[in-house]
Amino acid sequence: MTCGLSDDELFILNILYKNRCFAKDRGFHSKKLEHLYIKKFPFDFEKSIKNLLKKGFIATVKKQELKYYISDIKITSFALGSHNYTVIKGRVRPL
Repeated sequence: MTCGLSDDELFILNILYKNRCFAKDRGFHSKKLEHLYIKKFPFDFEKSIKNLLKKGFIATVKKQELKYYISDIKITSFALGSHNYTVIKGRVRPL
Protein backbone atom coordinates (compact mmCIF):
# COMPACT_ATOMS: atom_id res chain seq x y z
CA MET A 1 0.00 0.00 0.00
CA THR A 2 1.35 3.40 -0.94
CA CYS A 3 -0.14 5.15 2.09
CA GLY A 4 0.23 2.35 4.65
CA LEU A 5 -3.51 1.74 5.05
CA SER A 6 -5.32 -1.57 4.68
CA ASP A 7 -8.46 -2.14 2.60
CA ASP A 8 -10.75 -1.99 5.62
CA GLU A 9 -9.30 1.37 6.73
CA LEU A 10 -9.72 2.75 3.21
CA PHE A 11 -13.34 1.54 3.30
CA ILE A 12 -13.95 3.57 6.49
CA LEU A 13 -12.35 6.67 4.94
CA ASN A 14 -14.42 6.25 1.79
CA ILE A 15 -17.67 6.06 3.79
CA LEU A 16 -16.76 9.27 5.64
CA TYR A 17 -15.70 10.96 2.38
CA LYS A 18 -18.91 10.00 0.55
CA ASN A 19 -21.03 11.41 3.37
CA ARG A 20 -18.97 14.65 3.42
CA CYS A 21 -17.91 14.31 7.07
CA PHE A 22 -15.22 17.01 6.92
CA ALA A 23 -16.03 19.05 10.04
CA LYS A 24 -16.99 18.55 13.66
CA ASP A 25 -20.63 19.30 12.95
CA ARG A 26 -20.78 16.64 10.19
CA GLY A 27 -19.76 13.50 12.07
CA PHE A 28 -20.87 9.98 11.14
CA HIS A 29 -22.37 7.76 13.86
CA SER A 30 -19.99 5.09 15.10
CA LYS A 31 -22.67 2.39 15.35
CA LYS A 32 -23.77 2.92 11.73
CA LEU A 33 -20.17 2.85 10.59
CA GLU A 34 -19.48 -0.32 12.55
CA HIS A 35 -22.58 -1.98 11.06
CA LEU A 36 -21.43 -1.20 7.49
CA TYR A 37 -17.92 -2.37 8.32
CA ILE A 38 -18.99 -5.72 9.81
CA LYS A 39 -21.11 -6.51 6.73
CA LYS A 40 -18.01 -6.29 4.52
CA PHE A 41 -14.95 -7.18 6.66
CA PRO A 42 -14.36 -9.85 9.32
CA PHE A 43 -11.58 -7.80 10.97
CA ASP A 44 -11.66 -5.89 14.25
CA PHE A 45 -13.43 -2.54 13.81
CA GLU A 46 -11.89 -0.93 16.89
CA LYS A 47 -8.36 -1.74 15.73
CA SER A 48 -8.95 -0.05 12.37
CA ILE A 49 -10.47 3.03 14.00
CA LYS A 50 -7.58 3.33 16.46
CA ASN A 51 -5.08 3.08 13.60
CA LEU A 52 -6.85 5.85 11.65
CA LEU A 53 -7.03 8.02 14.77
CA LYS A 54 -3.34 7.47 15.50
CA LYS A 55 -2.29 8.39 11.94
CA GLY A 56 -4.42 11.55 11.99
CA PHE A 57 -6.88 10.67 9.23
CA ILE A 58 -9.99 10.92 11.41
CA ALA A 59 -11.05 12.53 14.69
CA THR A 60 -13.92 12.03 17.12
CA VAL A 61 -16.88 14.14 18.18
CA LYS A 62 -18.05 13.26 21.66
CA LYS A 63 -21.77 13.82 21.91
CA GLN A 64 -24.43 11.48 23.23
CA GLU A 65 -23.18 8.96 20.71
CA LEU A 66 -19.60 8.85 19.45
CA LYS A 67 -19.14 10.23 15.91
CA TYR A 68 -16.18 10.31 13.51
CA TYR A 69 -15.15 12.84 10.88
CA ILE A 70 -12.19 13.35 8.54
CA SER A 71 -9.68 15.60 10.27
CA ASP A 72 -7.19 16.07 7.41
CA ILE A 73 -8.83 16.18 3.99
CA LYS A 74 -5.55 16.50 2.06
CA ILE A 75 -3.99 13.24 3.20
CA THR A 76 -7.34 11.47 3.04
CA SER A 77 -8.01 12.52 -0.56
CA PHE A 78 -4.44 11.54 -1.52
CA ALA A 79 -4.82 8.11 0.10
CA LEU A 80 -8.22 7.46 -1.52
CA GLY A 81 -7.10 8.79 -4.90
CA SER A 82 -3.97 6.65 -4.96
CA HIS A 83 -6.12 3.54 -4.41
CA ASN A 84 -8.57 4.34 -7.25
CA TYR A 85 -11.46 5.63 -5.15
CA THR A 86 -13.49 8.49 -6.60
CA VAL A 87 -12.14 11.76 -5.21
CA ILE A 88 -12.77 15.30 -6.42
CA LYS A 89 -9.45 16.99 -7.19
CA GLY A 90 -9.93 20.63 -6.24
CA ARG A 91 -12.59 22.99 -7.48
CA VAL A 92 -14.25 22.67 -10.86
CA ARG A 93 -14.77 25.98 -12.62
CA PRO A 94 -16.60 26.43 -15.93
CA LEU A 95 -14.73 28.09 -18.77
